[in-house]
Amino acid sequence: MGQVEEDAAFVVRSPHRKTVLRRLNEGNAIPSQIRDDTGLEYSRITEALNPLEERGLVELLVPEDTKRGRLYALTERGEDTWDYMEENGMVDA
Repeated sequence: MGQVEEDAAFVVRSPHRKTVLRRLNEGNAIPSQIRDDTGLEYSRITEALNPLEERGLVELLVPEDTKRGRLYALTERGEDTWDYMEENGMVDA
């Protein structure tokens, strides 16, 4: 199994990771935007963002010590993972 397949399998094991990745595929966002757009609670967003960031699928676009306005984006690896998931029916239409 290649990296993109492993990353996709990692994402789909958590509906929260999948939801956050879907939202960030639409554009960069801060957690409150993700909450407003997805209905997820902040705790679920944080639970999803941390492992996605550790895996290199999302990145923080502001300094780490920023408390408000923590802007997140998909990395190229995250984009590749989302594309793979779409192409292989791993996301809802």
